[in-house]
Formats: sequence, C-alpha cells, structure tokens
Amino acid sequence: MIIDVTVNGEPKRLQARSGDRLVDVLRKDLTLSSLFSDCLSGRCGRCFIFLDGRLVHSCLIPAFKAKGSAIVTFEGLRETPEVREIISALEKAQAMPCSFCKTGKIMAITELLGRKPLPGEEEILEQLDMVSCPCTDPVSLVAAVGIAAELRNKRKFNRADK
Repeated sequence: MIIDVTVNGEPKRLQARSGDRLVDVLRKDLTLSSLFSDCLSGRCGRCFIFLDGRLVHSCLIPAFKAKGSAIVTFEGLRETPEVREIISALEKAQAMPCSFCKTGKIMAITELLGRKPLPGEEEILEQLDMVSCPCTDPVSLVAAVGIAAELRNKRKFNRADK
C-alpha cells in the first residue's frame, strides 16, 4: 500500500505492507538514521517521532495509521533553536546522554518544554522515564532541563543574558 505523509515538512510517498511498523518504513524508505526499532515495546525512545504534533514511539504504530499525517523526526528538529538550546543545556549541566539514548532524550525534552515551559522536577523525571537508559544521573538531567527552559524563555521573550 502507498502511504502519503509529510515528513519534516516535505511530502513523501511511502511503500508499506500490512504489518509494517512506521519506524521501519521511515528508516528504510527515507534513510532516517535517528530512528531505530530496538526494543519494539516503546521503552527505549530510539524510535520517537512527532506524529501530528504528538510525541509517539513509532515502533508501536502500524505504518498505515500514519496515512495523511505530519511527521517530524530528530532530523527535522536538529537545527532548530529549541534543540540547540537543549544540547547546550545538557553540555552545561554535564548531562549529555550516551549515543544510544541521546536523540530520544532530546525529543522527550523538546516535547516537555513545548507543553510546559517551566516544568517541575517530578514532571521532568516522569517525562524522561519514557527513555529507558541509565547513562545520565537524574539530578543532572533535571538541571539541564531547567537550563534549557531558561534559555528558551530568554530567547522567546528577547531577554539578554545578565
């Protein structure tokens, strides 16, 4: 079956068989290197995409369900100010995730800050629990998300660093 979608702002036509998972079709047809189907249970976060604005595990989505949808992957977000701020904050807090979970954690933080500009510690930890990898200590991650929120709000409201 043919599935017409918009991926990272560009219209795409994907070829899928019944039973194909969205992560596999996106990776195979579009060679999106940020996507992996490692756990196949929605725990590792390596398959995160934004599907019509919602953060989802694409390993759990049948490809045909994406028909007509707008999909944003890490490749589509990589150069945005929001992601650059998150990466800068992770570096400042010395909380840079490992290569296994880096994109998943960045996608989870992006979604959280888009939904909640000043999240609390519990909200941050709950959100990052969506990515199963113990590479970074939770205290550092909470600090990094706080820094990212501050950077985003400074940019958003044109406040200069003091």
